[in-house]
Amino acid sequence: MLNNNFKSYNVEAWDILQHLFKVNKINDHTLHFVGEFSGKLDLERLRQAVDISIDAFPLIRCVYNETKRKPFWEDKGYTAEDVIEYIEAHDTDEEMIQHVYQEIDEFNGPQLRIKVIQREEKHIMCVLINHMLCDAAGFKDYLYMLSDIHTNIDRKLDYSIAAMGNRKIKQVLKVFSISDKLKIMFSKINMSVNDDSSFDLEGDLNNPFIELRKIDKEKFLRLKAFAKKHDATINDIMLTAYQRVLFQLFGKAISIPCTVDLRKYLLNHKAEGICNLPTNLFCNIGSEVGETFEQTIYKVKQTMDKQKSNNSCVKSLIMLEKVFDIFPNKLARSILEKNFSNPLIAFTNIGIIDKKKIVFGEIEITEAFMTGSIKYSPYFQLAVSTFADKVTLSVNLYGTKADRNKVSDFLDKFIAELQTAM
Repeated sequence: MLNNNFKSYNVEAWDILQHLFKVNKINDHTLHFVGEFSGKLDLERLRQAVDISIDAFPLIRCVYNETKRKPFWEDKGYTAEDVIEYIEAHDTDEEMIQHVYQEIDEFNGPQLRIKVIQREEKHIMCVLINHMLCDAAGFKDYLYMLSDIHTNIDRKLDYSIAAMGNRKIKQVLKVFSISDKLKIMFSKINMSVNDDSSFDLEGDLNNPFIELRKIDKEKFLRLKAFAKKHDATINDIMLTAYQRVLFQLFGKAISIPCTVDLRKYLLNHKAEGICNLPTNLFCNIGSEVGETFEQTIYKVKQTMDKQKSNNSCVKSLIMLEKVFDIFPNKLARSILEKNFSNPLIAFTNIGIIDKKKIVFGEIEITEAFMTGSIKYSPYFQLAVSTFADKVTLSVNLYGTKADRNKVSDFLDKFIAELQTAM
């Protein structure tokens, strides 16, 4: 329930940037997790765990406030009662997944929604969080924390330091040597260089959807073996299929921005707080993809390996933070909008959802996936997440039925390309 005790927290640069993505109709700012259990959750224990997690990460119970010179998170005292919703599902999967499409309202809060859906004798848990609070890796950190609290609820452990630690981007820069910092800061970057190719989408602000495709464990293990044979990663395999489908559709190879998690530079790949720490690398393989899947994967691997060895991708995020730290919000927003453009076609690999770290009592999570925000036309993003050696591909869009057919056709073509490596 709401209270009137005023407390505020700092808004960081990426929090604002995610807000601007919504304002500028690039994407909404809701991340989605869906987990299917083998039985029923203990709802009272879940409620207690959520309340403790909110105390550890109080941005959940805040609203976004822009009434001052710089925006801030204003504590409104939301509790698990405002976060958790229990739903009995009676009909189709499509009816169930409608609950996943709902959007977090940053101005009214809370910034987290948990929907426990009962179907027959099982529970499905849909968790929605505001992307302004964290990226997909930060979302996983929150889910793992919630699971740990649920498991250890009687021990009254203190989680607040880990959740509300340093949320700034510059936590990444401090791990580099002085010479590496100089190389990063003097490297050449251009945040506005994106391919102008785009899908022909109609768009419909009243009709969000998430189109999914699944790759089962047997096929995924074959993909892993294929990747190992070619000294490549699963990410390389996915980008190869992406490049080949886009070449079919556009008649040329496209520079694909790929989200990279800057936690890779941090000790144990852990941020000091739950936050946003992503940037982009660009899969630019030239004008041709090659005749075969193997020829394309060679090109993809070459370009991605070269970029992974270069730390300059950190610079754009450091500069972003400096702009918002130094200038008033209105001027900082203006500077950003003049120097930053969002890719029309993009890719994000959310990575592995660790089954051992998502445990809610004795019942097992049998299926799970995570997907990003929902794009507005003409923006298009393919997302990949992995759970228990099963892969979920997703494309999220506010679009018409014709748009959904195009997305479905794209995903079918993508799966057909992957068959080459299965």
